[in-house]
Formats: sequence, structure tokens, C-alpha cells
Amino acid sequence: MTEREFLSEELLEGWLAVSLSIINERLVSAMTFNESMVCNLLYRQERKEGAPLTATDLCGRLRILKPQMNVILNHLEGDGLISRERSSTDKRNIHIRLTERGTQVYEKAHQEILRLPDGLIERLGEDKIRSLVRMLKEVTVCFGQMMEEEARTKERFPKSGQEETGETDGSGEENQTGKTEGNNGPKASGGKTGDMEKTEGNRGKGRKRGRRKQE
Repeated sequence: MTEREFLSEELLEGWLAVSLSIINERLVSAMTFNESMVCNLLYRQERKEGAPLTATDLCGRLRILKPQMNVILNHLEGDGLISRERSSTDKRNIHIRLTERGTQVYEKAHQEILRLPDGLIERLGEDKIRSLVRMLKEVTVCFGQMMEEEARTKERFPKSGQEETGETDGSGEENQTGKTEGNNGPKASGGKTGDMEKTEGNRGKGRKRGRRKQE
């Protein structure tokens, strides 16, 4: 193992250890980890008077799939912690906000959340925590850029499933199965064309008429 590979393994191990510690220790006792993260984003957005967030916004920021996010939002709405309201300017968008009760619950729980960073400051010291905060911000920016680059790469190259099934982009070029899609319609691979079949059918009819005359 090279020194670079060893460092990568060490970074991954440390990253997973911190992630598991946070996930296993609920930030808010009355909520799951993902529910508390959703409420945190909604709370911060309202505090800075930003535009209302949608489910798509939350999925992008927390990197959670839409079906899972719907489950989280349904549970929070059922508990009366959030509300969903269709946008007055764009009916396709549904704005998500903390309710008055949701804000009260989160603000009360926020003091409980702060015990984790307060504990780190006490143990590591303010100087190390300031350096850690700067590094975490840099890591977040780099990670976001890496994810965007990976997404663009996936868009440029076709999926393996498309290559196997011979899908095309509709341009009429020949696909992997040997079929051609264009204005003339598909041609049967390895078979006879329609004109040949009609010609042979006419010849057969002519032979039958000739036998009847001879009889």
C-alpha cells in the first residue's frame, strides 16, 4: 500500500467514525437524525429570511432521495412541526416551513444540540476548533465540486444498460441490435423485405392459375 492509499484509508476511517458517532447520538431526542437535519435547515432559512425551501431543495442539501424525503416530511407534518403550502407564483413548487409549534420545539431542542460542539471546544480548545471549522468548510466545498463533476461525467457517457440494449438518441443511427430507426421504419434483420415477399406471393398465385387451366 502506498503512502497516498494509506492516507486515504485513514481519512475514510476517521470520516466514518465521526459520522457514526453523530448518527447514533440523536441531535434531537424527539426526532430521527434526518428529521432534525431537515428542521435545522428550515430553521436557519427562516432566521436569515431566505426564500422558502422545497422538497427538492432539501434533497439537494442533505443528499437524500426524494422517496425518503417524502417519508420524513410526512412524519414531521403529521406531528404538526412543518407545513406545506403551494407557491402563489409557481404552482409547481410547494414551500415547506416550520410551524409555530415546530419552531418552539426546535429552539428548545437547540440547547440540547449545542452540548456536542461545546464539549469538543472544552476538550480540544478554541484554536483547534477554529482550524477544524475552516477545514470542514473547505472539505464541504471540495466535496460539492467533486459531486457536481461526477454528475456531469455521468451525463456525458451513456449507461451500460443503454449500450447493451442498443438504445439511441432518436437520430436514426444504427443501434447495437442491428436495427435502424429512421423515417423508413425498422427493417427486419436477416429476413426478406416486404417487396420480395409480395413478388413471391404473386408468382405463387400465377402457378396455381396455370395448373387450373391445364386441368
